[in-house]
Amino acid sequence: EKMKRTYLSGYVCYIIKNSSMAAPLQFEATPHLSITTSSPPRGTTSPDGTQIISNQIISDDPALWPKAIDDNARCQIVRKGPLQITDMDFPQNSENPPRRFTKENYKMTMRNAHHLKEHEYPKMHCENMRSWHDLQKRLQTRTTIDQTHQNLLQIEIEHWKGVIRRVISIICHLAERNQALRGPSNMLYDQHNGNFLSLVELMAQYDPVLSEHIRRIQNKETKVHYLSGVTQNEIITLVGDKTLQEIVRTVTKAKYFSVIMDCTPDISHKEQLSIVLRIVNCEPSVGVSIAEHFIGFIDIEDTTGRGLTETLLEHLQKHNLNISDCRGQSYDNGSNMMGQKQGVQARILQNNSKALCVPFSSHTLNLVADAAKLSVLSISFFGVLQGLYNLSQLSLKPLSTTSREARIESVKAVRYQLPQILQAPSALHTFAVEKRDSETMSTANASHDELKSWRFLLCTMIWYNVLYQVNLVSKLLQSPDVSLETLRTETQGVRQCLENFRDSGLASCQSDAVEIAEELEIEMELPEKRQRKAAKCFQHEGAAETQSSPEESFKREFFLPLVDTALRSLNDRFSKMEDIYLLYSFLFSKKSMQQVLKSGKLRANCKNLEQTMHDIEADDLELEINSAVYTFPDHASTCPNDMLNYIYSENLLDLYSKVSPRCHRKV
Repeated sequence: EKMKRTYLSGYVCYIIKNSSMAAPLQFEATPHLSITTSSPPRGTTSPDGTQIISNQIISDDPALWPKAIDDNARCQIVRKGPLQITDMDFPQNSENPPRRFTKENYKMTMRNAHHLKEHEYPKMHCENMRSWHDLQKRLQTRTTIDQTHQNLLQIEIEHWKGVIRRVISIICHLAERNQALRGPSNMLYDQHNGNFLSLVELMAQYDPVLSEHIRRIQNKETKVHYLSGVTQNEIITLVGDKTLQEIVRTVTKAKYFSVIMDCTPDISHKEQLSIVLRIVNCEPSVGVSIAEHFIGFIDIEDTTGRGLTETLLEHLQKHNLNISDCRGQSYDNGSNMMGQKQGVQARILQNNSKALCVPFSSHTLNLVADAAKLSVLSISFFGVLQGLYNLSQLSLKPLSTTSREARIESVKAVRYQLPQILQAPSALHTFAVEKRDSETMSTANASHDELKSWRFLLCTMIWYNVLYQVNLVSKLLQSPDVSLETLRTETQGVRQCLENFRDSGLASCQSDAVEIAEELEIEMELPEKRQRKAAKCFQHEGAAETQSSPEESFKREFFLPLVDTALRSLNDRFSKMEDIYLLYSFLFSKKSMQQVLKSGKLRANCKNLEQTMHDIEADDLELEINSAVYTFPDHASTCPNDMLNYIYSENLLDLYSKVSPRCHRKV
């Protein structure tokens, strides 16, 4: 308390010592409030050359106050009262070692506290305190000698607050819809001045605050308007910083989080790292909800696993987020992200073994199709499709290096509309002959011949069957509500389907292709490779190897590599998901708990979870599961999300303190 009184007394003495309460308040007709740090403050100058700030926002930091204070600034300070600044790093002094003031010093017990009385009871200090309280009381009761000016000042303050609120609302409205703010012109009532100024003009027709603001601008009564591009950028930055602070506060409150991270080049070919944090909001008596928060783009110079890991750790540390609270990772399938030794996931696991990694599921299936394009026939097949789109631009969709949907739609059009598609190269060939365009004629003729080949028809059937299976599960994986158990079931289904397709898929595709070939009169023969005879150098050399048939070569060089590579890629990239499923599978639902309890494996599963995560007691978890099997209602026991929501909404956290964190991680 003595420290606080000393702080207040020094604060008051500084304010009151040059006070002239009887002097009229210097007031301008329109205030020039500036929120930009680059704009110099407006004001007057005292006879000794000291700047006196008039009608300006006074900082909470006394070090930033002007040397001479006018009545307006004094009234602002008295209204606020003495404030303790806690969000600032105070500068160091010149001592050796240097010292600095910190927020902990506000409540520090001073050794020389007896000197405080010498400062509290002098006549000057008491008079200053009385003047402070007198001014504070008069301001509260609106009985100051310059109350008329105070009322006008308050009206102006409210006017400018209203302007700022409306400007911020317009900027947020446009930003939420990802619309551009500015146009080629920055003048009011110009049809090319952009969305921001056009909305200001529209609101001014019905809103008296903006109407008065624009009137002052047009009559040149003010030079400060807060409508410039610089102000817009500053407000966007301030709103973004405030939003990020709120996200960090939410993540800190949730305690545990998962990291989702990916790199992509921007239009200037600079790699940008996007970071998303996934959390589960748990509110007693309310329930739980899942949220994903984007926390920024970061320019990346080093895209190796080490560089990305250091960037992530620095960004988390910047926002006071501890990597030890991370309980999950999710990246694409690049080696710098998912590498077993040097990837980001491996380096994060070295710092925190509890941050289990799950790859991007839908992105993984996109890469399954890409990984299968190893043979020359596959590359040639998709090249023909792209060339056909460029040539005719019919119902085919252009190919995409990342979109599985575009690829399946392109193959589907050829699979079911080949007779109609063949008419396009024929018509184009006829047109080229009439125009004597040899290049177009040659291209159309080559496309027509390739489309009517038995090899292309077989490739279409095989690729369509593979992409169709991948597309089904990929659409499911894009659902935000899909569970890990459903994900595992569907990927196992795709794996089993591809294994069956490897055994009997080629014969099935040939049967489907025969119907189309007969309709289009396509010769159902694969091209034979030229027999290559190796020259004998010695008489004892054996006979030349028997050449494979065209059907065997097609199966060996195209069909089997495609299916085997897809299966291998699927197994490798979903292996981590399988590990997590085996670790938590006995907690997915009430039914799974009952099954593991009936099989007698509950204790073993609890021990395995304890040895892996190191933050639970297996015995307590086993007891809670035994209780939950009989007490959890059926409607709240179908998935981890339902069980966790039931625990928090019914305030049962004390009863299931071990089960709830496990459900939290799976959600």
